[in-house]
Amino acid sequence: MQHEHTEHVAAPPDSVYAAISDVTNLPRFVPQVTSARVAGEGRVEVDARYEGHDQHGEASFATDDATRRIEWAAASGYRGWLQVDADGEGSRLTLFLDTPHAAASDHDVAATLDAIRMLVESQL
Repeated sequence: MQHEHTEHVAAPPDSVYAAISDVTNLPRFVPQVTSARVAGEGRVEVDARYEGHDQHGEASFATDDATRRIEWAAASGYRGWLQVDADGEGSRLTLFLDTPHAAASDHDVAATLDAIRMLVESQL
């Protein structure tokens, strides 16, 4: 299933990008993620809790500072990207997910974007 959502964030694009490109912030805005850490060049390790089960995984994680874009992909087929663009006096944050799991809903994707917005705006 593919999902794409965009949300306005009342913060400068560089501030939004700094927050989302820091792997250690993942647990702050993805509710299922309990910890995340860099696992080497271009890789991250993530611990999560889904449907009452603890899970551990590794994924590619690439950042492009020039375009303020982050891309990730896991062996399970889960992949996505986040991009920050200027939007008036703030930012436009777009999240795209492609997941083999039907459990991911548009509501969950929108909630993740909202959590990112609140995290970044609260740091201003």
